[in-house]
Amino acid sequence: MKLGKTVRLTGALLAGVVLSLFSANSFALTASGTTISNLATVSYKVGGVTQPNIGSSSTGNTSGAGTSTDFKVDTKLLISVTANDTADVAVNPNQSGAVLSFTVTNNGNDTQGVTFTTIQEASGALGSTAGAGFTGTDNFDPTGPTVFVANGHGGAYVSATDTASSIPQLAPGASVVVYIVSTIPNTRVDGDVAVEALVAQVATKGASATYGTAPGANITTDDSGNAWVAGSVQLLFADAASTQGDSGTDASHDGKSSVRDVYIVKSAKLTITKTVTVLSDPTGDAIKHAIPGAVVQYTITIANAVSATTQATNIGLTDALPANTTWGTSGTGTLAVTTPGVNSGTQFSCPDGSTTTKTGSAPYTNVSCDFNVTTASTVTLSNIYLAPGDTTSIVYTVTIN
Repeated sequence: MKLGKTVRLTGALLAGVVLSLFSANSFALTASGTTISNLATVSYKVGGVTQPNIGSSSTGNTSGAGTSTDFKVDTKLLISVTANDTADVAVNPNQSGAVLSFTVTNNGNDTQGVTFTTIQEASGALGSTAGAGFTGTDNFDPTGPTVFVANGHGGAYVSATDTASSIPQLAPGASVVVYIVSTIPNTRVDGDVAVEALVAQVATKGASATYGTAPGANITTDDSGNAWVAGSVQLLFADAASTQGDSGTDASHDGKSSVRDVYIVKSAKLTITKTVTVLSDPTGDAIKHAIPGAVVQYTITIANAVSATTQATNIGLTDALPANTTWGTSGTGTLAVTTPGVNSGTQFSCPDGSTTTKTGSAPYTNVSCDFNVTTASTVTLSNIYLAPGDTTSIVYTVTIN
């Protein structure tokens, strides 16, 4: 029986069939739109006689070299955001330009634009969800959180040059530093915590890579639910779900990446107390009373709590002469001040109608006293420095008219 010259290959390859597969390995991601070609070659014998090789084709080849089976690499869309801060970022009440720092990386295989939003996490959000090193529970929102992209550097925020709010083009494998810059309300106190999230959204690349130009539109849908088409380039979100940002609901395959960072307020805890005692009265009685002619003493105490996390600096005090009184006795008085680290820690005086400055030893500063000079009938002190646990006292007397 004469054998036909055509051999049709179906199912599993028979023993003796040799496949030659061609592929390239690389550590870099294969670029979107790359055409990958593959050609299998089959050799065989009939009745012990070697037959011509047959090359494969996508539709089934019966003779000759065949044609390669090609497909295009789809676009992997994967922008990641990580916090550069490894612990709560210390800020002060009424501070402007409070900075949180992040790194945004394109882990996909095509150049993309990136846009940003911020989320002020709800009260009670745990700072620890931002990662190791973060502590505290959110109890306030900073004012005006704004995103800025670093202009060609990976360091600290520079307000004069880091002005863009989006990335027009981010190449595969490339990273850019991004900041959230906020103002801390002046009503916040020591230990207050604000949890902020930076959300990066993948976008089509802009027309230019120039810093400050705009990216294209956000990419909000992908082809994961569509049939694969070998000859076209499809868009696939590759991000995983995250507990970061979106109040903990950053879903998988949404084209976003988010991460939290934390502000913690570091502040002095000042308590200002003013007490009054009657030193003498015209009656000469053992028990003194505040009648006309009586001399009373005011004691003002400024204390920074031991539990405070930072010092208070440049403390100033003004205290006007009370109505219906005159300074001290016979219209003269002396202001006595005791404050840590100044004049060897001893009390110093500032006579009525004078100014006095006493030397402080580091980290304490020189303290100035102005008694009824610059501002009439007013006590003025300036430049007091109180570390946690420190106390300053100011004592002066007045006579009731």
